Amino acid sequence: MSFIKKHLLTFIFLAGLIIRLLFIFGNYSFDVNSYIVWAKDLHERGFLGFFNKQSSEVYGVLYPNYPPLTLFIFYLFYPLPKIIFNFFWFLNTHLPVFPSNFISLLESIDKRLFLAAMLKLPAILSDIGLAWIMTLFTKKIYPKRNLSLLAVSLILFNPVFIYNSSLWGQIDSIPLFFVMVSIYFLLFSRKNILSGVFFILGLLVKPTVLVFLPVYGLIFLKKFGFYKTTRAILVSILVFWLLFLPFLKKISLSESLLIYWRDIVSGQRMPNVTNHAFNFWMLFTSLKKTTLDTASFISGLSYRFWGNVLTGIFLIIILFRLLRRKISIEITLYGLFFSSLTMVLFMTKMHERFFLLPLPFLLLLSIKNKSYLKYFCLMSIVVFLNLYHSWTAPYIPFIFKFIDTPLVIKTLSLMNVLIFIRFAKIIPCKS
Repeated sequence: MSFIKKHLLTFIFLAGLIIRLLFIFGNYSFDVNSYIVWAKDLHERGFLGFFNKQSSEVYGVLYPNYPPLTLFIFYLFYPLPKIIFNFFWFLNTHLPVFPSNFISLLESIDKRLFLAAMLKLPAILSDIGLAWIMTLFTKKIYPKRNLSLLAVSLILFNPVFIYNSSLWGQIDSIPLFFVMVSIYFLLFSRKNILSGVFFILGLLVKPTVLVFLPVYGLIFLKKFGFYKTTRAILVSILVFWLLFLPFLKKISLSESLLIYWRDIVSGQRMPNVTNHAFNFWMLFTSLKKTTLDTASFISGLSYRFWGNVLTGIFLIIILFRLLRRKISIEITLYGLFFSSLTMVLFMTKMHERFFLLPLPFLLLLSIKNKSYLKYFCLMSIVVFLNLYHSWTAPYIPFIFKFIDTPLVIKTLSLMNVLIFIRFAKIIPCKS
């Protein structure tokens, strides 16, 4: 018992990993088919000009629309089923005690399902990495109290992260991990270049990291000054270009920037007011009827226009607050949480998965101020129900039918808006 108590954190990490591995073969979302095809095409066609070639199998998008680092990750994990089978076959042929039935079990697994499971591993490992970086944050934020167990548990056993990574197979935890590492270096070290590089690596996994850029950029500039900020930007741009290089027919930075904006940022989002996200716009629209964000909303102006206006106003407010105050842990976490929640709530074309982005920062604010913990738990529940409503696996009829009613959808959306209003009233104190 004393051994378990002494190594409790290790056991929690192990339990979090095991839970995710138990779900890994359960099911996978439609998007994972694209991951499989892109990885296969990279192995068969190579990297050069990859973004300009139509995928060999089409699942929703004709051309690849994920950034280079994600594609590298898919490329590396694609051969895993064959490597695993060959490894156990070697054991089977060289160790008499090895159970041969295990080989039959491996052969019985659907090949597509096996590939999908292997391509879930990067997100699962990022969940673990996210929990690990939380331990580093908690030691810095609250050095006199051991709150690592709480922070780790609320990531590893949070149904939002489990469902999104190990069952659905989405990769949102990967860019979040890179962002959290970047913020850690920003707040607790002088390693400004490393902070910038990790932030750009997050962008090279998924452009959703852009929601953190205004606050991150302002805090970076305030802490490190113009010269060091410029140097970090130049190094980050170099890393950005180098990771694009294998894909480019023209060895130019402008070509990589064009691909990123045209094929990746603009190519990922469906043109609806809300792409199943229970956000502000769900109060005015319905999932039963698709509404384009270019449709007229108020005064003949589109939903997109008003989304940009609302987002811009709230971002200006938070940036103004950050500009006036001395840099602190609390003000930075508040800014990153509030700005990312603002964008997911008020920008159009938002997916339900994007609600994962504010959660780690709300958790860290809750470590700093326990009165916020109830909001983290409430938001986690709402986001989980949103995820389940969008991709209902396993299908439980009475739960889905309950969530799928207009009243429940609008109530859950309103809860997210009310959490936003609650934190909009908070003016963090100087540290």
